[in-house]
Amino acid sequence: MDLRKILDSRVTTLVLVALVAVFGIHVLTRTTESLRADFTADNLYSLTDGTDAILARLQEEGVKPLEIKLYFSETAGKSLPKFVKDFITYEKYVRSLLQEYQVASKGKLKVSFIDPIPDTDDAQDAQDYGLDGKPINQHGDLFFFGLVFQTQTGSRDVIDFLWPNKQETIEYEISKRIQSMIWPQRQRVGVMSSLEVFSDDSNPYMAQIMRAQGKAPTESWIAMKLLEETYQLSKIDADTDHIPPDEYDLVIVVHPKSFNDRAIWALDEWIARGGNTLIFIDPYSLDDRPPQNPQQPWAAYQYKPSSNLPVLLAKWGLERQEDLVVADFDLGIKRSVSRAGPAERLIVDLAIDEQIKDETLNTGHPVFQGLANLRFFLAGSLVETAKAGDGDEEGEDAEEAGDGGVTLTPLITTTAKGNTLEVKAGFPDSGSLVFLDLQSPGKIADKFTPGTEPVALAYLVQGKLPQVFPDGADIPGPTPPPPPGLPPGIDLPPQQSDEIVRKEPVPEEERAEATVMVFADVDFISDQVAFQNTPFGAIATNDNHKVLLNAVDYLFGSEELMKVRSKPSIQRPFTLFDDIEADADRDQLEREKELRAEIATFEEQLRDKQTDLGASNAALFQKQVQDEVDQLNDRIRDANRELLEIRKDKRAKLEAEEAKVRFATLGTTPLLVLGLGLFLFFRRRLRDTRARRSLS
Repeated sequence: MDLRKILDSRVTTLVLVALVAVFGIHVLTRTTESLRADFTADNLYSLTDGTDAILARLQEEGVKPLEIKLYFSETAGKSLPKFVKDFITYEKYVRSLLQEYQVASKGKLKVSFIDPIPDTDDAQDAQDYGLDGKPINQHGDLFFFGLVFQTQTGSRDVIDFLWPNKQETIEYEISKRIQSMIWPQRQRVGVMSSLEVFSDDSNPYMAQIMRAQGKAPTESWIAMKLLEETYQLSKIDADTDHIPPDEYDLVIVVHPKSFNDRAIWALDEWIARGGNTLIFIDPYSLDDRPPQNPQQPWAAYQYKPSSNLPVLLAKWGLERQEDLVVADFDLGIKRSVSRAGPAERLIVDLAIDEQIKDETLNTGHPVFQGLANLRFFLAGSLVETAKAGDGDEEGEDAEEAGDGGVTLTPLITTTAKGNTLEVKAGFPDSGSLVFLDLQSPGKIADKFTPGTEPVALAYLVQGKLPQVFPDGADIPGPTPPPPPGLPPGIDLPPQQSDEIVRKEPVPEEERAEATVMVFADVDFISDQVAFQNTPFGAIATNDNHKVLLNAVDYLFGSEELMKVRSKPSIQRPFTLFDDIEADADRDQLEREKELRAEIATFEEQLRDKQTDLGASNAALFQKQVQDEVDQLNDRIRDANRELLEIRKDKRAKLEAEEAKVRFATLGTTPLLVLGLGLFLFFRRRLRDTRARRSLS
């Protein structure tokens, strides 16, 4: 066959077209391999601006490439039950995300994917790296799903196991490790607190004795453990009178209960020198438990678990209103306050979600970008007072000291219908609320009156802040130690030293602008509100911990990591039923309030009648009182029955709406398909009929 025939043949043409197509696809792939298109909601498969900034910094500084290895036991996992499908889906997400990292880093990150098959070198490497392998059978095979980060100089970090329920934070965890390995300097954070936020590692012998007695030693708060992953944390003695600027880069104050003048001076001096500070105060802290005294058990009811810094706040133009807690019907969580009780709306247990965040959060501030699931319990209210510099005596002092003014910015508020409730320590009575009434959502709701303006829960304070002691101060010396042999559980009143120490004011040339963030809720970052214990360990139940981490990053100026953490969650809450339930609660609120008041009145009358019944001897009078008691019991039953009917009515409305939604989602599509099928069927029959008529 000559060359002309070969060239003219159809087979040759197809071969040439195929070669051109393969070459074209190769060229197109090479030239467009860095291009990405993410069509998911909130760009879940795209890197956030913070990660892009970190990767750009890698390129600008010319660091050596970092290696990332994803270990996932795909082969071993095939023998596991359906539960592992969640891990398979999550692995695909992590794999795609790591590929985005690799492309965006332009060679600074080398990503590899490894299947550690049992009894291979890869499986042994996974163990040597410290990954948490989960046993999956009686043969000792392990299921690995973790990440290893390694520099060319030998530094290493790992995420020992990847849980699917932490999907929305995985990018932050990856970016945090990249940043900490390339730039390993750890900034120093000092924590002042009247609570035990750190575990006591100073006396392992006492910890061993406590375990032997069946008592758990004090553990660090989970929030503190999270901070320790990135920062160097240490405890600052609450009796200190000086916070060295060369030892700390940031100070966090948690529940400053009854801080003495020494601690106030130390904080005032620190802030006057430009020290950034994060403060958590509270009218009622869950972790501030009263001392137990078996001889006087009722004394615990008089205990006030609150904290405040009124002198400092007043200088900045703020006040935490004493004995007032924030309440909001629209933000109140509906939950059961007892094991067998029904779910009720607790208007002092507040939740901010996606729907309400624009009204309650300062979403323009970097700390709250992308966050929409916050919870507060018995938070305090912050109000602005006369600022220093407004012409009063304090303002004149501040002006003479060269203050440039104080800027106050609300960060978190209630809705416009939020308000405050006065809650004090003591025993319950009908006139006011006490802490024991927190288990009575109905009583709390009865005392609540909706407001007309939002109530602030957190503020940002910025500027060259005025000093509490502009002329210096004479403060007591160090607090004397408690007497030896003091029985455990006995707290002595604060002791004052006989020594007086003279403190000079901070020189003007050493003063600087500072940023202080004040939150009127300590429980906001506590284990009880921000986290939940599960069989797999403690997990975050909201975005509270992200606010803490964001705030620390913001005060340090590390906006890259902050922008990574603010990536939206992949969860899509279905809020229709919540809205219907809230509307039903609001509609019946007044009637429920009236019924509870009637029940309380009937019960009080019933107690009086029963007292008369027991004290009377005359049979006729006893019969009359008994009849009145029976009538009161009937009234109480009728009122409780009406309350029950109200709950049944609300449940019926919810079930009706649920039926509508179920029909709309499950019934509409089949009906549409059936309707389309009938339409096509009759249209075809009509065409056939017309065709037959035309032929005849």
